[in-house]
Amino acid sequence: MQDCQVAIKKVIAALDLSGYSEITFVHALDQAKTHGAELIIVNVINDKGLEALDKLQVEGYDVLGRDGFIRTVTEQRTEEFQRDYLSRTGDVPTRLIFRVGTPYHELVEVVKQEGAEIIVTGTKGRSNLAGTLFGSTAEKVFRRAPCLVLSVRGPEHCRMPS
Repeated sequence: MQDCQVAIKKVIAALDLSGYSEITFVHALDQAKTHGAELIIVNVINDKGLEALDKLQVEGYDVLGRDGFIRTVTEQRTEEFQRDYLSRTGDVPTRLIFRVGTPYHELVEVVKQEGAEIIVTGTKGRSNLAGTLFGSTAEKVFRRAPCLVLSVRGPEHCRMPS
């Protein structure tokens, strides 16, 4: 059997700013530090419902529309990511990527485009529901990602050292 050595050069942290983002970030940052890898934080703006904004705008309602909403959300989240996450990465090379679309699909696409060797994701997200009717984003990423997937359980599952 051949030796299988995996050099981890890029770690993706899938952060949705839910309660699971903190522990997911900590694990992803640890992986990046351990392997001397780049940390890429990815946030997906779910496009579910964005079409409704365009329809309202076309009908004359004073709403931002799809592009305005995406721009505003990206600006707000950039500030939050800078304050809560990017400011804590130290000397680990870090980038922030925003995508718009279906979360699992966009995450898998970023993994492929970046050539990442590992993606770190929480088991729950903004809905705080694990494995709802059609399966969670984490499960879909696990099934489709062409790399290692580290699925992080929430703080209620952490074991304190004895």
